[in-house]
Amino acid sequence: MKYRLNILLLVLLATTAQAQDRVTNVTTSNLGDRIIYPEFSVPATTLSINDSRISAETSGRILEVPVLVGDRVNQGQLLARLDCRNNQARLQQVQAALQAATARNILANRQIERTLSLRQAQNVSEELLDQRESNLDTAKADQQAQQARLVEAKLEVQRCQILAPFTGIVMQRIKAEGEWITPGQSVIHLLDSERLEISAQVPVDQVSSLNNASSYMLTTNQGSFSLKLRHVLPVVGKRGRNREVRFEFDAEMALPGSTGRLTWRSSIPHLPADIPVRRGDDLGIFLAVDGTAKFHPLPNALEGQPTPVDLPVESRIIIEGRHALNHNASIRTDENPACCPSAGKE
Repeated sequence: MKYRLNILLLVLLATTAQAQDRVTNVTTSNLGDRIIYPEFSVPATTLSINDSRISAETSGRILEVPVLVGDRVNQGQLLARLDCRNNQARLQQVQAALQAATARNILANRQIERTLSLRQAQNVSEELLDQRESNLDTAKADQQAQQARLVEAKLEVQRCQILAPFTGIVMQRIKAEGEWITPGQSVIHLLDSERLEISAQVPVDQVSSLNNASSYMLTTNQGSFSLKLRHVLPVVGKRGRNREVRFEFDAEMALPGSTGRLTWRSSIPHLPADIPVRRGDDLGIFLAVDGTAKFHPLPNALEGQPTPVDLPVESRIIIEGRHALNHNASIRTDENPACCPSAGKE
């Protein structure tokens, strides 16, 4: 029995020594040969900055709506014309009132001039002079008030013509000819066709690559369009844990309301998703250093996604054989790149 125990002990010792001295054959590659710059893609929509319902600013009956749904109108073009006879009558009244106020102001000026002349000869009292000065001040104030009313009356006449505040497309005729309209009621639904933005929901973990990208493209059924990043909203969505990002068209624009895919390519070096391996709670890669496998954790690595890496491009990473390795394991490197056609695909 004692003899058997001795034999078993010798076998265990030999096995342990063999395990300690075991060298794993691996193949390696320069990190620079494995670097990729991954492309990301998310849904995106083209939005108009101005999607407005153009309202009346004065009351009146609509005489004319010269635009139709689908028409493209320029800024300042007539959208609707109202019956303006009441406003024009009020304008004439204000003009007449201003003429009367101007006449009173002229009279008050002449009276104060005569009073001052008589005052020098001491032929009028101080009280009369004060009264003339008061009349002049009143006349001036009345004239200024009538001038302000004249400006307002002219605006009321101008408001009888409802003009396009921006270049756009007529989406709806809300009111028709012959209808009575009051201030604040919408007449035309107008969509801005020149000031467009692109909205996209980007996952939080991809925002960094988005900010560092050098170019952005929107691809729709109309083609591809170059974009410029305008702003990443400083808010994380409650449901999708995304951040909204707004872009502007760089040159040619898609149609308002177009949907498609926003794509960008990261400018940060990445490793393909199948190269990192997990050891414990960490994802990382094995480096070949003087015949030893060194596990290098990649703190930003995510399972199944390309991984950012900031090691020197000449670093030797272990490709084949990496799944069986542990930190500080002894390795034998096969330097013949032709030996390993499946490298990186195990």
